[in-house]
Amino acid sequence: MHLQDRLLIAEALVAFAGDARTLSPRERRAWDLADGLLAETDVPHEALATQIDEEWSGPERD
Repeated sequence: MHLQDRLLIAEALVAFAGDARTLSPRERRAWDLADGLLAETDVPHEALATQIDEEWSGPERD
């Protein structure tokens, strides 16, 4: 999976999970999944927004 795909998924999970101080079990799982994806990419949470390429929309196709 491309790095930008992982960042896109992590971004969506964090947006879904919302405030980390008041989590339902499902939101906690979303944070855990985002943590795992970011750990695989060596991107810390605080750097997520700066690593996302807003112009990237997937691999080029012929």
